[in-house]
Amino acid sequence: MVMLFSIMREILKSEDYVPVPPMMLSDPFYRMTYLIKEEIRKYKWTQGEQGRELSWEQSRLEWLEKNRAEYETFLSETLRS
Repeated sequence: MVMLFSIMREILKSEDYVPVPPMMLSDPFYRMTYLIKEEIRKYKWTQGEQGRELSWEQSRLEWLEKNRAEYETFLSETLRS
């Protein structure tokens, strides 16, 4: 489990692609992390369209502060189905 959280942190740490072991690709936590990363990318893009050029770190921190709890609840309920 510690390895899983370490990989999840690495995925969100950078905007770049982070290689993961093939067995992780079907893991619900990996999929949730990947979907969160996509939402952070969208947030960064929309902020750029509004004239706010944010770094990945700024985008990630702002998005997580504003949306994390609600989005994780939504994803966990969706992934259960």
